[in-house]
Amino acid sequence: MQYLTETELPIWADPQGNVIMEKCRDHCFLYFDCWLDNEPTYADYIGKITFQNAWAVTSLDIEFYDIYPKEEFKYKSSIFVVENSLWLKEMFEKRVKHYDNWTGWKDKIYHHFHFAGHNNYFDIIAESYKVEKIPKTKTQYFKRLWE
Repeated sequence: MQYLTETELPIWADPQGNVIMEKCRDHCFLYFDCWLDNEPTYADYIGKITFQNAWAVTSLDIEFYDIYPKEEFKYKSSIFVVENSLWLKEMFEKRVKHYDNWTGWKDKIYHHFHFAGHNNYFDIIAESYKVEKIPKTKTQYFKRLWE
């Protein structure tokens, strides 16, 4: 059975905000507006999550999601690992079908990560991720996140 393991983010993602996703060959990037650490007031930075060795992504824009936890979150801003992920299993099998020895040249352990914006959800198969703050003064390209 699939279930989610919650990990607290070091920044507070705006729970009502948009999320922008970018994907290239080995990485996936999520960008989102942030609130200050101790109050729901917009910060002077945006959040960025970089997923390393990302090879599958999907996005849904719906209000409810079947693997979304029914209970309250433990943290004000989180990322999840989908344990026993059916999607990871399916994608792994597809990859083995087309590249029967890919595990020999890709000796990484992959995870199914799940991140939620406001009524939009992002699922990424990747090796790992890192979270960082980017000053809004350096991110005019993403200005639509906070306007």
